Amino acid sequence: MIDRRSFLLSAAALAACSRAVPNIPPDAKIMAITMDDFTQSFDVGLSLEDRNANILNAFDEVGHKAAGFVTGSFVKSDAGQKVVESWIARGHEISNHTWTHAHANETSTEVFLADIARNQDFLSGVPGTNAYFRFPFLDDGKDRAQQVALFEGLESMGLINAPVTIGTIDWYTTSRLEARLRDDPNTDLAPYRDYYVEMCVTLANYWENISKMQGYVSLPHLTLVHHNVLNGHFLKDVLLALKGDGWYFMDAKDALSTALYHDLPPNITNGRNWLTLQGNKRGLDLPDFPKKYWNTGRKTMDALGL
Repeated sequence: MIDRRSFLLSAAALAACSRAVPNIPPDAKIMAITMDDFTQSFDVGLSLEDRNANILNAFDEVGHKAAGFVTGSFVKSDAGQKVVESWIARGHEISNHTWTHAHANETSTEVFLADIARNQDFLSGVPGTNAYFRFPFLDDGKDRAQQVALFEGLESMGLINAPVTIGTIDWYTTSRLEARLRDDPNTDLAPYRDYYVEMCVTLANYWENISKMQGYVSLPHLTLVHHNVLNGHFLKDVLLALKGDGWYFMDAKDALSTALYHDLPPNITNGRNWLTLQGNKRGLDLPDFPKKYWNTGRKTMDALGL
């Protein structure tokens, strides 16, 4: 278990953050939504414009200001740029997610940093963008040397890494929904909604438990979802279910400013959750991932016919 000194330091570091959400009880469950990619490649049954409108309306439903981590090559069209501008206009954050969405461990350090810089130049033309960056695939290098070099490069560009503490596996879930919609645009969406909502609530509480194991009281979680058709249909349902489960939403700009998130990770991330890295550093025996969602939930979705 975490030692008492680390527990007290963690609690003190988070006390100010919890005040960013008014009227919360002690030990509240707090998260911010961070949305990656902004792909514009699928519009069966839901136009790209309506998808984005539904996502923004879902945030309004719970009074939340989110952060979008944008891959520039995905939104270089007029339609894509209107999406980015609509986020700024509605008070959300826009952040850097590289220009091409490459794997860092498959790319030279110089090329990868140039890709980040190209996207930063692109985003600089959108008033209101911020200084946060997220590695695609949560891949920050093939080894410690590359990871350190990439973080030094981020610092030189004035960018701050944004890790993930709650993942939703929505990228895989949406791939299944998209395949079904291509075959049958009139597919019944309710079973996908029910599966996705339950998964998001279950995984949020799983990671909150791991957070509390490490002494992080009211950690402002950074929850990862993607700008996809799944969230175009069901993000509102997810957010309302989380709210009903006792979660509070902190504006992303406040959650992202949590100093604990800004240090160089203790090891290469390699797709892993920030809480996993911290737990491994402390030698903790972390609870098993919910079996229902092992291997991206493939077997469960197969069994449900999704």
